[in-house]
Amino acid sequence: MSAQPAEHGHGGGFGLPPMNTVQELRAALRAGHGFPGDAERLDAELAAQLLRRVPVDRLDQVDQVPAVVDLVQVAEIVAAYRGRVLLAADRDAADAIDEAVADLLARQGTE
Repeated sequence: MSAQPAEHGHGGGFGLPPMNTVQELRAALRAGHGFPGDAERLDAELAAQLLRRVPVDRLDQVDQVPAVVDLVQVAEIVAAYRGRVLLAADRDAADAIDEAVADLLARQGTE
């Protein structure tokens, strides 16, 4: 069963650009959707996952391939950043997060 665009990828009522591919997600982040620094963090997390190397003593277990990409992990990274774009676009949710962060910082300052 494949995911349909209605299930993933678009911003619904938030007027967001499509995010059905990694490139579209990256474009949305670079256009300022999401939270500050998300575009750079997405690139770094994907690069770290895509460049993960297999220890030499385990190459026989992966058909002698020098690198293994965990596509489930890549999909989870992409889904998390898509969720961050949607969360940042929801003003009520973003305000609630800001309030919770301010409360946590205030509590840390009193300890």
